[in-house]
Amino acid sequence: MRRFLVLSVALACLEGCTCGKSAPSSSAMDSGTALSPPSAAQPAGDAPPPEPPLPERAMQLHAQGRKHGEVGQFEEALRAFQQAREIAPTWPLPLYDVGVTYLYMKDDAQALEAYEQLDTLAPQGVSDSKRMLDSLRREHDGRVPKGTLREFLEVMRLRDMAEVRRLLEELTRKAPAFVPAWHELAVSTEQPEEAERLLAKALSLGPDAETRGQLLLHKARLTWRRGEKEAARKQLEALLADPSTPPGVAVEAREMLSLPDNVTP
Repeated sequence: MRRFLVLSVALACLEGCTCGKSAPSSSAMDSGTALSPPSAAQPAGDAPPPEPPLPERAMQLHAQGRKHGEVGQFEEALRAFQQAREIAPTWPLPLYDVGVTYLYMKDDAQALEAYEQLDTLAPQGVSDSKRMLDSLRREHDGRVPKGTLREFLEVMRLRDMAEVRRLLEELTRKAPAFVPAWHELAVSTEQPEEAERLLAKALSLGPDAETRGQLLLHKARLTWRRGEKEAARKQLEALLADPSTPPGVAVEAREMLSLPDNVTP
């Protein structure tokens, strides 16, 4: 349930495009800095060069954009985010907020374009950008009804967990190919057998790499909690051996592998 609550807070950023801070996550991508593999010219084992500090003016403009968004001044928010991008063009967080702002403005085409640009700028993703992009692509392709992602984000703003689950279940009936609803139901249920069923359903839908990694992490947790610790470790090792596993998911997998047998993840 803990991760479900974290995600509920993270996705509350729909209101005014932003909630004053980046969407929380357990991965190292929370800082808004894209993670990317070392270049081919970099000697193996060497740490990548540190990222240059962000210009203070860019951070100020980004904060201003979020304040504008909080009171519904979306055009002003977009201008501030764009100015922040001009000063810090490799910083992905303003572009992320551009996408959420367009979503709130019900301009899904512009939101999709923003997340496509973000995917090019930060191939490993930031926050939940991969999930947002995948969901918008499904809507664009007709696999999911238009407006499903926006409805999901509104549901995730609610604080009553029983009501959230009820609405998520309703969403899976209206949009059965919408992965985030299945994902949130899977990680929030307290019943192991039901969680396994929901995980299998979400994985069968071909989720984005970040969501897939989180689903497999939760599957390993459930296996561990059943007392099958060796099987859980093998699941985590397989996740780490998969080159498509995102860095943030790999960090969580290593943390779980480092736990002693008497600790339950």
